Amino acid sequence: MIDKVCDIRRAGINANGRVQLDLQARDGSFTWNWFLGTPTLTREMLAVALAAITAEKPVECTIDGPTAWAEIHAIFYVK
Repeated sequence: MIDKVCDIRRAGINANGRVQLDLQARDGSFTWNWFLGTPTLTREMLAVALAAITAEKPVECTIDGPTAWAEIHAIFYVK
C-alpha cells in the first residue's frame, strides 16, 4: 500500500454501491485514474471526497497501488 496526496475532481457511487473517485497524484506518479473505496467505508469516503471537491482541496489516500481501479483503504481531507 502507498500513501499519496491527490487532487480529486469527481466522486460518486457505482452500480455495485461502492464509492468511486477520480484522482491525480500531486507527485505525478499517476494522472486522473478512477479508484474504488473499500466497501465498508462508502459513506465516509464519499463525504470526505465531496468536502474536498467543494473546497477545492487535495486528499491524502492510502491505496493498493497507482493503477486504475485499485482500492482505497483510507482518505483524509488535506487543509
